[in-house]
Amino acid sequence: MIIAIAAIKGGVGKTTLTFCLAATLSEMGKKVLCLDLDHQGDLSAALGASKDDSDPTLGQILYAPKREQAEMLARGIIDIPGCCHLVTPGSDLGAYQSEIENGLASESRLADALGGFNKAYENYDYVLLDTPKGEGLFTKNALVACDNVIVPVQTEYFALKNIPELLGLIGQIADRANPRVSVSALVPSRMKQTSLHKSIHQQLLDWDVREQLPHQKQASWVAPPIRDLTLYAELSAQGESLYTYPGVKKMHRAPFIAIAEYLDTLAGQSIQREVEAVG
Repeated sequence: MIIAIAAIKGGVGKTTLTFCLAATLSEMGKKVLCLDLDHQGDLSAALGASKDDSDPTLGQILYAPKREQAEMLARGIIDIPGCCHLVTPGSDLGAYQSEIENGLASESRLADALGGFNKAYENYDYVLLDTPKGEGLFTKNALVACDNVIVPVQTEYFALKNIPELLGLIGQIADRANPRVSVSALVPSRMKQTSLHKSIHQQLLDWDVREQLPHQKQASWVAPPIRDLTLYAELSAQGESLYTYPGVKKMHRAPFIAIAEYLDTLAGQSIQREVEAVG
């Protein structure tokens, strides 16, 4: 299953969610590949890697001819011990953007790479795509390539206001490039114990994404809130996971375990549908 973690607004917890979800899925025995699509390389840093550690880097892979991408992706994977595998963006990812945009099929480069990779090389249970903020080229590439989208929403007004913008982009991509894409989960993020944050959380619980996504048949699940705790920032800064860092308690892991278990349920349903279709 290929999952994009996407949001229009920055600072809503995309990288923290990706980082902690990768560790949780790995702890459950799943094989996980993370792709860092943000030129800042925050996910790579959180996993203890430099953004230039992959050889080739993600920028080079996306710029390459289609026939070479799968093999390059396989070579670019690095191992993060005890957690997952990773492809880092490269310092020149931003520089590649204009070159890729000037070429053909600029928004399907990642889908091409992953499609060829899954056919020719080792399969993963989950591929997590950590996207940059906004609606730029690499966010679009992630949405064209993925099966499911997880949207972290900081429980404050402006993050909530930006959801329709993201859903509009996903709707366009579903209409023209990736009809299977589905917003599987909304994740309340950086939540505080204030009346405003509780009100935003309730609005998320009441939100039906199908009003903006007519192609989607199933309602999005709203995950348990991720609290606004310095602990999560410490994990990234120290390059430690939820399962190795001192002081992490069961309640800190709980929302990520719930998300991982939900994804596992979705994956099982998808496999069952494929079996029924063949039968």
